Amino acid sequence: MQGVRDQVSRGDPAALMKEELKIHSRHELQKMLQELKLDQVRIPTGHLLAAKVDIGMNWNQCRKLRRWLKGYGVSMESEKASRAVATQLLSKIPTIAEKLPFSVKGAKDSTVELLPCAYVISLQDAIFDNLKRNQTAGTLTWHAGKIPEKEIWVKVGGDHGGGSFKMAFQILNKERPNSKSNTTVFCIFNAKDSRENLNLATSRFATEIKDLQQLKWTCQDGNEFSLRLFPAGDYAYLCLWYGLSGACGTHPCLWCDITLDEIKDTDNCRLIIPPRNLESLAENHKKFLLEGKGNLKLAKKYHNAIAPVMFEVPIDQVVVPGLHISLGIYLKLFKLMESELHDIDLKLQTYLSTVLDEGEVTKEELLADEHLGKFKAYVAAIDEARGLDEKADALEEKLEQEENQLGWQAFTDLVEPSADTDMADAEFEKACSAIKDLCVEKDKLRKGAAELRQKASVKVGQGPITSELDPALQELHVQRQAYHSGSFIGNHVNTMLQDESIKKLTAVITSVVTDIMERYDDLPLTLVPKARETAQKYRQLFELFASCHKKYSHAGQMDDSAIDELGTAITAFMTYYREKVPNGSVPIKMHMLEHHVVPCVRKWRFGLGFLGEQGLEQVHALFNNIGRTTSGIADPVAKLNSTLKNHLIGVSPDHTGGVPDPVPRKKRKEN
Repeated sequence: MQGVRDQVSRGDPAALMKEELKIHSRHELQKMLQELKLDQVRIPTGHLLAAKVDIGMNWNQCRKLRRWLKGYGVSMESEKASRAVATQLLSKIPTIAEKLPFSVKGAKDSTVELLPCAYVISLQDAIFDNLKRNQTAGTLTWHAGKIPEKEIWVKVGGDHGGGSFKMAFQILNKERPNSKSNTTVFCIFNAKDSRENLNLATSRFATEIKDLQQLKWTCQDGNEFSLRLFPAGDYAYLCLWYGLSGACGTHPCLWCDITLDEIKDTDNCRLIIPPRNLESLAENHKKFLLEGKGNLKLAKKYHNAIAPVMFEVPIDQVVVPGLHISLGIYLKLFKLMESELHDIDLKLQTYLSTVLDEGEVTKEELLADEHLGKFKAYVAAIDEARGLDEKADALEEKLEQEENQLGWQAFTDLVEPSADTDMADAEFEKACSAIKDLCVEKDKLRKGAAELRQKASVKVGQGPITSELDPALQELHVQRQAYHSGSFIGNHVNTMLQDESIKKLTAVITSVVTDIMERYDDLPLTLVPKARETAQKYRQLFELFASCHKKYSHAGQMDDSAIDELGTAITAFMTYYREKVPNGSVPIKMHMLEHHVVPCVRKWRFGLGFLGEQGLEQVHALFNNIGRTTSGIADPVAKLNSTLKNHLIGVSPDHTGGVPDPVPRKKRKEN
């Protein structure tokens, strides 16, 4: 039979077989395959475990999935095999979970509670195992020589979110070093990241972190590589790491010894600001304990070194937190703009009485206006306040009459003295007392009118101009956080620093004011140039800062030319800011931008997105997802340990067969 096929097909029997099979219906073909037992699909061992971690299933759900797929001819590994694969993946990184006495802040004071903490036994083993598996998979890279050929770069940092603090490392010798799959959490505890809690839970790694910088990793071919560690995290965490008071201290900067006054007044700043290092921090802290007796009120005398360094990593390897610089500075600029626009709202508010007094516009028409209707509470208070003012005016007239009569009485008593001086003095005192009472009553009415207006005055964000900012943000799919001072998240800041977003946001100012002025002729025309000036100022500020943000926030490599352009952009932004906001404060994040971003980038030749804290921020959502799969475990210690193990399986370089990333949808072209 096969020989006939060879002759008929002229050497391509497989093609002939396909043509023959096309004669049969799909149902007949499926029946043939079932009879031959060729319709079975076998999922490779380990892939169910990968799917379990990626999808977020528990073991019970895996059993149900296995039974369901078996009915469709799909077989897969047993639970015993899955657990064996998990054991192999975690063989070099055993974990421990226990309850520790963490400090918990209450409404009035702090208490101590036993809360769960899970961690790997050896950070060194975890890093070396990760490197070995990455080398076997062929995923290590030195980024075209930007990382020295005999070095392995490891980012170490932490962040609090989702109710727990997580400390993690990332191998930077990867194509996507900030990906979730390259972020390995090695310690997690369910408490706030206070100095006491961090020392309690993470001090066990201090010796290992110090030793890792002296050790060498030997790969399978015998080559040795030294490890360089890069501390990363938000600025508050970095200050805790290095024992500083924080951004509000007299010496707030981690990288240099500048003071708050010198940051605010650059003209009176020292020509040379000494850099900080581990030795100076240790010396200052020693003096703080011996001379200052650990008194926090005296911290400024000892350069705010109020605690020992937790993990000894050179300060010049600490990554400037680019993400939080962008978040902080954008929020500051936005609030400055909102404050100035609120001033314009208040100016509009003060002219409402004039508009109503002219009689061309009724109160009802004013309240129906889409913009001036935002002053509804103030307009309602105008009549009541005006009534109090009218009463005060009447009292003022009466007061003037009484004062005139008192003056005349004093004059007549002087020209023609009364025979009964006691009676005259009594009448004079009575008149003075009446005038005093009238003054008190008049002032009370004036104060009441002012309080009515003040109480009904439009609040920040509710005026005709400031209230249009949030709708403008929503059109760009951006939303301020309800808590955290109305701040923005990283992706939203990226959106708002695009050219089109800046134009749309600042265009709201002039469009609203112009629309109002066209409807109401009695309003002062000076508001229009003021609005245009404000819009232009903040458009320029946002554009200048956007230029800085785009040049430092990426994860790409940077040469001298790109770094020089970044320095020029930062100088342009800070110069314009000081010129246009002469009384504005210069927070620590602006100081870091102005003085420490360029040196950091120039030293390591990468954008801050490569070395920075972005990758550490995204593990919270990942742990929330894993936590749902372990929610059935009653013991909180066992639950946290299981959560950490699931995470370690998911980020193992040998984690294969997981759920692929979704394919981005193609946007439909608008007609």
